[in-house]
Amino acid sequence: MKHTDNADFENWLRRLTKSQPEPEVSSEVLAAQRRSIYRRLDEKRRNWAPVGWAVSLAMLLLMFAGGLTLERRHKTAPPASAAMSDDQLFSDLSAMEQSNEPKAIQPIHGLFQE
Repeated sequence: MKHTDNADFENWLRRLTKSQPEPEVSSEVLAAQRRSIYRRLDEKRRNWAPVGWAVSLAMLLLMFAGGLTLERRHKTAPPASAAMSDDQLFSDLSAMEQSNEPKAIQPIHGLFQE
């Protein structure tokens, strides 16, 4: 680390402050200012710790509720096709396979039918 000599700066600062007049502030103003500072230091400060704990608890509950919502969303419903017979399943599959057009194009055909 480079060693710097502050003597030149201190001399310059002394010369600068000697040429300027002293500020005229009465001792009453300074005493009032000091009393105000001491009064503010003695005042009881608000304790923010309970607010922080409350916010943390609220976030935890929100995350828990979100997790439950996502879990319920991803649960699979009981399969409705369990009551479907094999013959019905195979007929539906063959009908889907025989259709050359995707289902998304069917509404467009409805526009051009007279």
